[in-house]
Amino acid sequence: MLGAGHSVMVATQQQRHCLPDRSSLIGWYSAKATGTIQLEAGDEVSAIGNLVAGYLGLSKLADGGPTYVASEPLAGGRPALVWPDQSNSRGLSLPADAMVREVFVVLAYGDGARAAFNSYNTLITDLAGLDAGSPNRVIGHENNSGVFTGSIPAGMTVHVNGGAATTELLPLPLSVVHFSSATPFPLAAIGGRNNGLNRAWRGPMCEVLAYTEQLAPAAVERNVSYLRSGWGI
Repeated sequence: MLGAGHSVMVATQQQRHCLPDRSSLIGWYSAKATGTIQLEAGDEVSAIGNLVAGYLGLSKLADGGPTYVASEPLAGGRPALVWPDQSNSRGLSLPADAMVREVFVVLAYGDGARAAFNSYNTLITDLAGLDAGSPNRVIGHENNSGVFTGSIPAGMTVHVNGGAATTELLPLPLSVVHFSSATPFPLAAIGGRNNGLNRAWRGPMCEVLAYTEQLAPAAVERNVSYLRSGWGI
């Protein structure tokens, strides 16, 4: 579990826009919240704190974390956590799986115009998926434009920028990707290897929201609007 408690610490930079829905919100990580980000040499992210008070932050994997970039071109000059556009196994993870039903991620793949995944690149996964063929990995489909449907949690739907359910993701300039499931699924890592291989994400991730309960349509719309407005999408 991520911990206990439910109040939210809002970063100053985010106060210009509407806030996300906070009912059942247990994970909120933002590249704009610079006070929550711990850096090592080369601006490698070693940890990022949770903006929901009382819940755990993310820490880098043994293979390293993404790089913090204060002005990322693919994010319109906004800050981002950036994975190298090459084979890598970098990522950020909780110490244990959290059971969630909704996840929103602001991210772009590669150069934002690529039409096919270079590998089975990881968007999100449970802990088991880092080193094994877990059925709870949301990953790109190598040499294809969509998610690999053989590994996503049963019943999950994927949405881009508030659109209808789809399995197609690419090309993916900076966008809001939303994962939704009526049944809870385990979540631990963003980016990172999967099945023990160097299949981490390529490109920037900017903000993540995670919820334990399924949201009403109005709450989903509110979150998509908040994220699109805040990141210029």
